[in-house]
Amino acid sequence: MFDFDLFQHLTDGLVIMDSERTILQLNPAAHRLTGWQIGEKVPHCTFCQKRVLQPGEERCILAGKEPVSYFESEMPTVYGENLPVAFSTTFLPRNNDRDRQMVLVIRDISKKRKEEEAKMAKLLARQTIEAQETERKRLVQELHDGIGQSLYSISIGLNGLLYSTRDQHLQTTLSDLLHVLNDTMNEVKRLSTDLRPTSLDMLGLDAALSSLISRIERHSLIAIEYQSTLDYNDRFSPHVELNLYRIIQEALNNIVKHSESQKALISIQWIKNREGLTINIEDERKGFPHGEAGKYSTGLGLKHIQERVNLLDGLLEIKSQIGKGTSLLITIPDVRKEMRYE
Repeated sequence: MFDFDLFQHLTDGLVIMDSERTILQLNPAAHRLTGWQIGEKVPHCTFCQKRVLQPGEERCILAGKEPVSYFESEMPTVYGENLPVAFSTTFLPRNNDRDRQMVLVIRDISKKRKEEEAKMAKLLARQTIEAQETERKRLVQELHDGIGQSLYSISIGLNGLLYSTRDQHLQTTLSDLLHVLNDTMNEVKRLSTDLRPTSLDMLGLDAALSSLISRIERHSLIAIEYQSTLDYNDRFSPHVELNLYRIIQEALNNIVKHSESQKALISIQWIKNREGLTINIEDERKGFPHGEAGKYSTGLGLKHIQERVNLLDGLLEIKSQIGKGTSLLITIPDVRKEMRYE
C-alpha cells in the first residue's frame, strides 16, 4: 500500500518515472532540489551525458534491469546548475517491462562534496608545509655540516696566521678579515635558527618564542612586549609547537616588513581549563582600511598563517584600521591534542 504521507515528508527526493523517464510522481523534496514537474522527462546526469556507450546500451546508467544501490553524479536542475547528488533506484512490480516504473531516490550531497574538498585542501596544505619543513631541516644540516664547518676551518687558519706573524700590516688585514668572518658565521647561525630553531625542540614553545623576540629586537627598531601564561613545563606535540612558532614568526616578519611600527605585542593565554590557547598579535601605525581584512589577507604572509591555523583547527580574526595598526586574534580550541588528519 502506497504511504502518501511518508512520500510527502521524506527529506530525500523521490521520483517515480516510467520506462521513457517521464515523471509520474515526485515528492516536495525532489521538486525543491531539482525544480522538476510531473510530466517532464528526467534529464541525464553529467556522467551519463558523457559516457561512451556500447551498441544497444541505454545512455542512463540507472535504466538497466537491475536496481542501483548507490551512484554519485551531478544532476541538471531547472535552476541552471548541476547539483551533486547520490542516486539509488528500485522498481515497482508490474506485469511487463513496458509498464515498468522506476523509483529514483535523490540525496543532495553538495555539503558532503564541500567537506571532501575542504579535507583535500587541508591535506594538500599539510603535505606542502611538511615538505617545506623537511627542506628547511635539510638546509640547516647543510649550513652546519658544509658552510658552517668550512667557515670554522677558515677562522682557525686565520687566527693561526694572526698569532704567528709579526707583520703589523698583515695583522691588521687578518684582524679585519676575522671580523667579517665572525659576522658571516653569526649570519649563518641566524639563518639556521630561522630555518629550524633548536630551542623549540629542546626547550619548548615559550623559550623558543622568547629567543625569537630577542633576535628580532636586536635586528630591528621594534620593541616587542611578550605576555604569556605558558611556562617551561608546557609542552605540546612537535607538530603543534612548530606550527604555533611559525604562525608567530610569520606575523612578526610581517610587522617588521610592512607595519612601519615601533612597538608590537604578543600575548598567549590559556583558555578552556588549559585545553586551548588564544594568541593576540598587535602592531601600531600603518594598518589597512576597516572592513577590508579579506582583501589584505590574501598576501603570502597572512595566507601562510591562515594555512597553519587551519591545520590546528583554529580560527583567525584580523582587525585593522589605517593609522591604528593591525591585530591578529588566533584561537586554537584544543592545543594539547596530537594533530589529526582524518
